[in-house]
Amino acid sequence: MDNAPYHSVKLDKPPTSTNTKREIISWLNSKGENPPDNYSKAELLELAKPIAASMGSVYVIDKIACGNGHKVIRLPPYHCHYNAIELIWGQIKGCVAKENHFKMADLKALLHEALSSVTEENWSNAVRHVETIILNDTANDVSINHFVEEFMINIEYSDDDC
Repeated sequence: MDNAPYHSVKLDKPPTSTNTKREIISWLNSKGENPPDNYSKAELLELAKPIAASMGSVYVIDKIACGNGHKVIRLPPYHCHYNAIELIWGQIKGCVAKENHFKMADLKALLHEALSSVTEENWSNAVRHVETIILNDTANDVSINHFVEEFMINIEYSDDDC
């Protein structure tokens, strides 16, 4: 899954400065904290920071997927080429653009036609292509890491001949 904001809605979102003081206190209480009544909003947020950091991120969509027997694997940011659906969207947009000639009246019908033209084979090919890209990138990353490790320089050693 990509990191679109609607895929990254947190299940138990920690409070921010946009929350009211009452909301922050309520969140802290739900975590077993009982802050003093005289704390300012800024002090309450400071109290919430370590709790929020220790919780990690649990996303709504991950919980839904897990409840249905799936595990969400998130794509690294800015790596849309690892997402097979981008290839399918490219196919659909290409079909629409080829036939549309910029007529809004035809757009809905063309979109439905393009969507129905996506086959199981198209999906298989897209997934295979993405898997190949990931495997190649992983192999290149391992090669680069090995190369970098060979040429590490120890700055603590002061022998001029090295």
